[in-house]
Amino acid sequence: MRKEASLSIIEDTVNHKFLMIRHQRGINKGCINFPGGKKEEGETMEECVRRETLEETGLTIENPVQVGYVEFPTMNFYVHIFRSTKYSGTIKGKEDEVNAFWQDADKIPYEEMREADKNFLPDILAGKYVKRRYMYDENFKLNEIIDL
Repeated sequence: MRKEASLSIIEDTVNHKFLMIRHQRGINKGCINFPGGKKEEGETMEECVRRETLEETGLTIENPVQVGYVEFPTMNFYVHIFRSTKYSGTIKGKEDEVNAFWQDADKIPYEEMREADKNFLPDILAGKYVKRRYMYDENFKLNEIIDL
């Protein structure tokens, strides 16, 4: 069965910051990226990104717009990337899963991100719609990037 997921890039346009998370467990433990997670049965991708963002950060996003789509076929994982600039609530990360924090837009910690995130994020932040496939080997080493 195909595993679909969402990724939520939330921008504070007034203070020029992005909401990021540091993973506390799983394959991404220690890495930084953005809130998101697996789609539940019967859920739309927009419902998924709203739910996952709320669960992981405590924030309710109000205007998610899809800005990208990335595939990880060797892991059977397909991710829809959304960007939001309107939100409400107070940050409260899921301590056992992620720590959520605001990051200055000009100081994104690329050195602490996975290779795929480092690859697509600059294009998305530049306003481009990204559609790519990332081919990893069995040791989780990136072998190939394909524009779709």
